[in-house]
Amino acid sequence: MATPISVQHVLPDSPYTCFVIPSLFSQTACEALLNPAIKNSFQKANSNYPTYYRNNDRFVVDDEALAEQLFQKVKPYLPTTITVNADIPAENGIWQLQELNTRLRFCKYSANQYFHRHLDGVHYRSETVQSKLTFMIYLNSATEFKGGRTLFFKTKETSEVWASYIPRQGDLIVFDHNVWHEGEVLSEGEKFVLRSDILYTRITGTQPKEPFAGHLGYIWSLLKFDEDTILSGGRDTSIKAWSLWGEEKLSLREHQHSILSLEKMNADTFISGSRDQQIIVWQHYKALKKIRIHSAIVLSLCRITDNTFASGSGDNTIHIADLNGTVLKTITGHTNWVWQVIKLDEKTIASASEDHTIKIWNFETGQLLTTFIENAPVISVAFHASTNQLISGNLHGEISIRSLNDHSCTTFKAHNGIIRTIKLLQNNIIATGGEDNKVKLWHFNGQLQAELNHQNFVQSIEQLADNKIISASYDGMIKVWEIM
Repeated sequence: MATPISVQHVLPDSPYTCFVIPSLFSQTACEALLNPAIKNSFQKANSNYPTYYRNNDRFVVDDEALAEQLFQKVKPYLPTTITVNADIPAENGIWQLQELNTRLRFCKYSANQYFHRHLDGVHYRSETVQSKLTFMIYLNSATEFKGGRTLFFKTKETSEVWASYIPRQGDLIVFDHNVWHEGEVLSEGEKFVLRSDILYTRITGTQPKEPFAGHLGYIWSLLKFDEDTILSGGRDTSIKAWSLWGEEKLSLREHQHSILSLEKMNADTFISGSRDQQIIVWQHYKALKKIRIHSAIVLSLCRITDNTFASGSGDNTIHIADLNGTVLKTITGHTNWVWQVIKLDEKTIASASEDHTIKIWNFETGQLLTTFIENAPVISVAFHASTNQLISGNLHGEISIRSLNDHSCTTFKAHNGIIRTIKLLQNNIIATGGEDNKVKLWHFNGQLQAELNHQNFVQSIEQLADNKIISASYDGMIKVWEIM
């Protein structure tokens, strides 16, 4: 009889599941997983993930048979049920072990590559089937590289390492999606891992449906389409139309991946941009045209006229195109992701980029007019037309208010984490959403007016009325707030 393997708990004083099963997979098994075909298939992840977050290579494969084989190997060591009592109603209840996600992600790290601190996203099969634990096999040992530990942290902000694990070939690590962790930068060699997710089925604890409840997972984008309708786009590939009081009117599914941007074109038409590299034109809530003009993730859409728009992408370009999909102008000059594009006037646009710059362009000619350099990637930007000021938010949680008249600039710390969205409200109030899970309202002098809380990153904000705003978050919730 085989000797049982002793599980090593990585966070022994924590309520979170986090353990290693040493040598669960043999050297032969690891070499079979990391076969020559896989080794020759790795691609850069930067078409789907920003470099501030990760810069490693990866290869994704869907394989039901292999997933089942891996699951049976680890199943005896996994908790058969998990009880969740969270602030997010959709997650609460008792969850029973089901299977391994059939989507398997092979990851390769070379010198100077990393996966910075993050939480692993939940994989949603349905409202009652979702992942709770991360599954990761180390396919080679740290004797083949320097650095590359798996580091764990109690919070996103702390500099203190809670625990670390040095990879050894054949070890399997399993941990809760709610544990902050990172793949330490490599200084030499190559590191290989295979990652997936362990799925559970909820067997108790179904919750009554709340207003604006319906998305599975992250919500990326909001758009007030008309006086009666809010649109939202999420990681679940759906665009949902809601009444102002949160009743779901309809759900649109034409994209293959997360919907990252929504923009109104005219009274009947809006466009959506996605991680699937497509822009879809919607008219009367029907998909009228699918446009593929970018070679990477579509991050931002900006209406120019009723029939033309600007799009910013992870391929570092901006396209000016019409609703038929004809590219009228391609604007190049950024050296990294173009996070947001906004219209300033009838001839100019501004773009915010991962390359630490804001650039102003004549979109008719493609001419670069001005470049502003910040000390971090610029993730969000807005324009205050009456004062001719740009308001930008960066990776360090700073807001910069910059005059386009004399280029003077005021910068202040606004969030503990990336500022993901900026919305100018009536009465000269700036609304910001950040990776500290907060919506904050600011006066132009930097004075904080109000602070509102989500359970995860705040991704989008819209104004409903003079005294109401709406916000969407990675916690899968849309909240309506009354403001002063």
